[in-house]
Amino acid sequence: MATSSFLTDVEAALGMAVTLDYASKAQQHDLYEAYVLTLLLQAAHNEGWTVELRDGLGSTVTSAVFRLGPGRLPSRGYTFAHMSKSGKPDLEAHLGVKVSGRTPIGVSPATGSGRLLHEFDLLVLPATDANACRTGNADPGHSVVVVHAEMKYFGGKLPLPVGRASVGMVVECALTGKSVLVTNQLGYTVQDLVEHHGVTFRYRVLPGNPKAEYHLVQRFRSLL
Repeated sequence: MATSSFLTDVEAALGMAVTLDYASKAQQHDLYEAYVLTLLLQAAHNEGWTVELRDGLGSTVTSAVFRLGPGRLPSRGYTFAHMSKSGKPDLEAHLGVKVSGRTPIGVSPATGSGRLLHEFDLLVLPATDANACRTGNADPGHSVVVVHAEMKYFGGKLPLPVGRASVGMVVECALTGKSVLVTNQLGYTVQDLVEHHGVTFRYRVLPGNPKAEYHLVQRFRSLL
């Protein structure tokens, strides 16, 4: 699928343009992450959440810009989704942010939390915790994760190391029952491995496959 096609689908789902600077640099895997975010937002809408796209200052945005690589949640220049629902704590959904895991720093470079940091392709966490990160210039801890998703866009068969990495993240960040591995490909060995360790596997998720989109949206709905 061409990058321009992914961009069109993302913009249509968001109801707004993605900024030209981001759009000109984004690769297919970047836009695949943004596309999966739109499916999460669809799930939130279906569950009765009100969704607003905001920047790091809390202002609503008229165009979206997402990270092209791992970054920190306190960074102000990127778009995230704020979700609210009566009777529920507000949530935020972010792409490409670092989360502190369970492993303490030993010989590697120091972090603010004193623990190793890991990139989450998609992170949903309580808005109170996200605000605390922005106020304190801190990275969210793994214990506050509501939903985690890793997105893998491959041109061929999904290799088993993708599954090993996913399981490693689940063990390191205590994500059993909270994590989804989303891919455009099928990989039976990967599916066997990750589902054994409590990771939901959703495959062949693409704009042209409404059945796969439906099953991913349903899983996101259950997690929200």
